[in-house]
Amino acid sequence: MIRINLLPVRAERKKQSLQKQLAIGIGTIILALAVCGYLHFSMLTKIHRVSRNLKRTQREIAALKPVIDKINNYKRQKEAIAKKIAIIDNLDSARLEPVHTLFDLNQYKPDKLWFTQLSKKGSSLNIKGISIDNETIVNFLDNLKQSLPLHQSELVYLKSSKIQDLELKEFLINSMLTPATAKKKADASQSKGN
Repeated sequence: MIRINLLPVRAERKKQSLQKQLAIGIGTIILALAVCGYLHFSMLTKIHRVSRNLKRTQREIAALKPVIDKINNYKRQKEAIAKKIAIIDNLDSARLEPVHTLFDLNQYKPDKLWFTQLSKKGSSLNIKGISIDNETIVNFLDNLKQSLPLHQSELVYLKSSKIQDLELKEFLINSMLTPATAKKKADASQSKGN
């Protein structure tokens, strides 16, 4: 019988199989290292690009800081000017208020009534005066109801006094003043109605 020794063939196949597996393992490791190297290089490139963009943006911000400061300064100046304009508008709207009030007082004042003192405290106007009789004062109070700048007029006191041998009536009337803006609106509504 013939004997064939297959051990060296098996050993050779095993050796080739190990070499093949070793080559595949080394190739996989090399491929993994190449992928890791590529990813590392790619990340370094991105980091470098982002870092460069960040530095450029910081330079632009530093260059724009004086412009931003100027804009903020202009905003503060604009607010200050707006406040001044509001004050001027308020003064302008209130400058004719005393004229309208005095005009109405003079228009609605009966002939036998005289003012001795007018004083304003806030939105209240105190009217001191003298009259020949009580009826004249009542007529004056009724007339004041038609006045736009004056409303809620009420008699505070009334007393008799003798001035240069004449028996006269002293009085004090307290009346509320309507702000000038309300007067303007009332004037505008009256002009629309006509």
